[in-house]
Amino acid sequence: MRGHVRPLVAVRRAAPFDRQFLARSSLFWPLARAARSLGPCDDFPSAGELMKVFGGAAPIRFVEAAPARRRREAVDARTLYDGRVTIEGVVPTRARCWHDFMNALVWATFPRAKRALHARQHRAIASRLAPYARTLPPRSPELDALALLDEGGIAILTADPQCVHAALSTRRPGALREHVAAGDAVAVIFGHAIYESLALGVTPAVAAAIVIVHDRSQPDAVSDADAGLARSIEDSELLRSPRELRRVDVSEAELPNAGET
Repeated sequence: MRGHVRPLVAVRRAAPFDRQFLARSSLFWPLARAARSLGPCDDFPSAGELMKVFGGAAPIRFVEAAPARRRREAVDARTLYDGRVTIEGVVPTRARCWHDFMNALVWATFPRAKRALHARQHRAIASRLAPYARTLPPRSPELDALALLDEGGIAILTADPQCVHAALSTRRPGALREHVAAGDAVAVIFGHAIYESLALGVTPAVAAAIVIVHDRSQPDAVSDADAGLARSIEDSELLRSPRELRRVDVSEAELPNAGET
C-alpha cells in the first residue's frame, strides 16, 4: 500500500478526486467493474450520477444527505440512516466525500450483503429504542460487529473454513497471506473505509476478516463474497460480537493475479 501513514481524518477533506484511484492498489479489484461503469470522471460524481455504478437496475437510490441537525423530537428509527435504507430504499450520500463515494461502489459490488446489513442494523436499533427516547441507546456488541464488518470487513472465501479460521485465530502475522498465496483462500475486501484508506494512501484503521465457505455455484469471487456475506448477516446466531471477526493486516489480502480472480 502506498503513501505515508497519516490519520484518515487529516486527509479526508483535503484530498481532491483522482480518476486514477484504482491504480493505487491491486486490492481495488472487486470495485473495478462498478468504478468503470461511471465512465470518465474528473470530479466526484453527484448522488444522481452515482446511480451509474449499478450498470442497470438498482436496488437503492443515492440521495444527497441533508445537513446534520440537533434532534428536537423523539427518535424514530425509520428516519435514521439504516431505516431510510431499509424502508425507503435510499442511501443518504454526502457530496465530494471519499467515504461515501467508496460506499456507493461497494453497494454496486455487494448489493445483497449491503441490503442485509442495513436491514439487520435497523432491526437492532429499533428493538432497543425506548418509547419517546430523544437519544440513541448505547451501542450493543451486535451493532459494533455489524459496523466493523461494514467499515472494515474482509470476506475470506475458502473450501476449508475450519482450517483458515483456526489459522487466523492464532493472530500470527502472515497467516492469511500463506493461505491466499497457496490458493486455499481468496480475500475480498468489503469494508468501504478500507477502500477509502487505500484511495487516500492511509493505513486502514481496522481490517476484520470473516471466513465464508466457498460456493462453487457462484460465477466469481465477488458474487461468492456477496452471497456469503448476506447469508452470514441474515443468520441471527452470527455476528453477535466483534470478537467473531479476526483482525488481519490488509496487505495479506493482496493477490498477484487479483484482477483475474
